Amino acid sequence: MRRCAAGIVFAMIACLACAQARAWECPDAALPADATHPVVTASDEELARLRAAYRDGVKAVTSVVRQADRVIDKPLTFPPRGSQHNQWYQCDQCETALHYLGDFKHQCPRCEKVYTGEPYDDVIFAKQHAHNLRNMTDAAWAWALTGERRYADSAASVLLGYAERYLQYPHHDNRRRSPGSRSGGHLEEQTLGEASDMVRYIGPAFDLIADSPALDDASRRAIVDKLIRPMLQNMDKAKAGKSNWQSWHNAAMFIGGAVIGDVDWMQKSLTQPKNGFAYQMQVSINPDGFWYENSWGYHFYTLYALTAHAEAARHVGVDLYSHPLFKKMFTLPARYAMPDRRLPRFGDDVRTGAFGRDYLMEPAYAAYHDPALLIGLRDSPTWESVYFGRDKSAEAPPLPSLGSELFPAAGHAILRPRGDAGLTVATTFAPFGGFHDHFDRLSFVMYALGRECGVDPGRAKSQAYRLPIHRNWYRATLSHNTVTVDAASQAEGECRRLTFAANAQYAAVGAELTGAYKGVTHSRWLIASPTYLLVFDDLTADAPRRFDFWYHNRGDAVHCDAAGSDHEIKPPDYINVRAAGSSDDSIRVQFNDKPATTHLLMNPETGTAVMVGDGVGASVDDRVPLARFTRTGKHVQFAAVLEPAAGDTAPAVKLVTIDRTANVYTITITRDDHTDTALISPDGPVIFDVAGTTVLQTK
Repeated sequence: MRRCAAGIVFAMIACLACAQARAWECPDAALPADATHPVVTASDEELARLRAAYRDGVKAVTSVVRQADRVIDKPLTFPPRGSQHNQWYQCDQCETALHYLGDFKHQCPRCEKVYTGEPYDDVIFAKQHAHNLRNMTDAAWAWALTGERRYADSAASVLLGYAERYLQYPHHDNRRRSPGSRSGGHLEEQTLGEASDMVRYIGPAFDLIADSPALDDASRRAIVDKLIRPMLQNMDKAKAGKSNWQSWHNAAMFIGGAVIGDVDWMQKSLTQPKNGFAYQMQVSINPDGFWYENSWGYHFYTLYALTAHAEAARHVGVDLYSHPLFKKMFTLPARYAMPDRRLPRFGDDVRTGAFGRDYLMEPAYAAYHDPALLIGLRDSPTWESVYFGRDKSAEAPPLPSLGSELFPAAGHAILRPRGDAGLTVATTFAPFGGFHDHFDRLSFVMYALGRECGVDPGRAKSQAYRLPIHRNWYRATLSHNTVTVDAASQAEGECRRLTFAANAQYAAVGAELTGAYKGVTHSRWLIASPTYLLVFDDLTADAPRRFDFWYHNRGDAVHCDAAGSDHEIKPPDYINVRAAGSSDDSIRVQFNDKPATTHLLMNPETGTAVMVGDGVGASVDDRVPLARFTRTGKHVQFAAVLEPAAGDTAPAVKLVTIDRTANVYTITITRDDHTDTALISPDGPVIFDVAGTTVLQTK
């Protein structure tokens, strides 16, 4: 039970970190009396390292100057108005991303309809604005590296161009609403986007060239009074509180305030009630170190803003890295790594990696000097490794050998039993995380034989947030590996963990969901062995209800002998039904894939309906095989074994059954040569026996 003991230790550490976080005092903002530009973008030592690397021909540094050279003599084009969100760049009918044909014509690749005008043109304008801002920043850095005025002039022309246009561009938002929206902007459709522009481009570029001969007093005042200060004032109207938006607003206010010499903006970014950095760290990060939105994509997106804020603060002697939960945000992802070095695709996420990210891990390593932060960083010089002066003799430790682990505050468990199948299972019973979270509680993802099998769809690559597919598929419960009630999605409910235990070869977790469906309690246990995963669901309701067990598995095809017809009366949206049927006996579903096959065996129950088909993956064109099992009643159970097998290897599990005696469920798994038994109490505890020997027992 060493793994369980380790979980207790981590829980104690999390509690200590939580207490330390509450006691942390946010430092006050300050600017040195003799501050000169650049103020927060680079120190003298950092600039010296970059200049030396440029002289030495280090590609990661010289490439910035080469990029500036490629565009410096090209005409500078400003779009006639601001940007629009990529969520609009999709066909309303087909719900798929558009292709740009040129000449402001945008075509759906499926139905070939051509779209013109606003908001589609404005998505292309967004690309031109981004191009201008990136080129401006490259030119500003080229000035800082070479001292050649032509680069400073190039950067200044972009800053002055936007200073002239910013307040003239119509104020708009991502919902195409009129100027009354607090969340909209002039250059971007969201204050979030304008904050990002300030953090990544406008603030650094102005900081780097402010004292250059490219700007005189009048032009500096124009940039400050017509661009930077109005952008800060605009984003401050959209106070977002517990939100990744506010993290970007805060970073922008600190950086923008610093480069224009306004300490009040810097201080507001730190301590503004219910908005500042101190508040964000208190309410938005759980003691495990996970961002509250239950999405790895948004964890890193927010961490980018927090790191930029901390880096700018570091340059003026303000230490934000000292917050006890901050370091956890950098170190936590490695503990979630799946066999493909990706992270579980919970919430609005596409395909986030567990390691690397020079732009985050280099500053984190410089702040904390923890070798674990070096994992995945490149040995060859990068811009960040030169900037921070990382000692190349510092070696990253080997990839950690991960075992099963519980993350009680984040509401996740990862089961990693040792065995030839290489099973890794991650499940969520997290507190609901808002807009970018999904209605997927007690769902799980599964990896086996080195690849993704059980799938969480995440979100569409095209960010289809406004379209029905996002609400009715990606966020909806039926696209996840869990149970729906009466064919409806979960509401925001409450989860509590029932049990967790693990050792080298076996692991189990149980959790309970209430409130997601009125009058329904859903308890689920996952038991992972070296060769298969047992999923047991116990559902109770105050009246007879319909319960659908959903499972989605990556593969080329899905087959089920019990599903004989080729369709059902009305298939759910976004699902292609291949076959449907019913059975009183065990039901086996086979998910075929080239290197591996996943076998799903469901326990026998009178009148069980089954449907197989495929649903949406990364887009409507990416199809993922699925199976749905339907049972009705006031008290329903499902016991399914998921068994991955290499190639055409036959499954070893022949039968899975459920019996109840007193207050204990007995799940019997009959295999080729022996029988395994799981004894599960509704209030949580599990005893798992293999061939008559107890191999795992929870409390």
